[in-house]
Amino acid sequence: MPALSGELVVFTIASVLAIGFALAMVVQKTPVRSVLSLVVTFMGLAIFSIQLAAPFIAVLMIFVYAGAILVLFLFVIMLLNLSQEATEEDTRPVQRWLGLVAALGLGGLLSGAALRAPMPKGAAPALTPLADEIPTIGRLLFSDYLLAFEALSFLLLVAAVGALLLSKRRFE
Repeated sequence: MPALSGELVVFTIASVLAIGFALAMVVQKTPVRSVLSLVVTFMGLAIFSIQLAAPFIAVLMIFVYAGAILVLFLFVIMLLNLSQEATEEDTRPVQRWLGLVAALGLGGLLSGAALRAPMPKGAAPALTPLADEIPTIGRLLFSDYLLAFEALSFLLLVAAVGALLLSKRRFE
């Protein structure tokens, strides 16, 4: 049995956090708690990025996803005032059970694929952080992936405007 290393312990804790809070995000009835569970899930994923020697991706994940997008989700949820809908009784128990079966099936498939994946032998090679990682990503965002970047910006803007219009309709 291999000895527990610090990296394995951190990986295990981050995995438990990410998977546990991702499940909590799905089963929560309150949207605000669901979004807060998603924040912890992103924190676990950021730890994975740090372990993969990609600190810039980890910082982006925390700032962009946990910091900006989830705050926008919370703002929209609070603006829509979904507290009444969260307290309603479950009128679709069949969908809930089908979703649970689908989630368990997908989890089984992913677990099977992870167990069959070849494991690296020996210690992982030391990774050095790239000094020019940020300029390279910036150059790629504004050259090769400019259309995707702008489409994502437009999609977020449309989502924010749509949420505002939906909330305005409820107040009238």
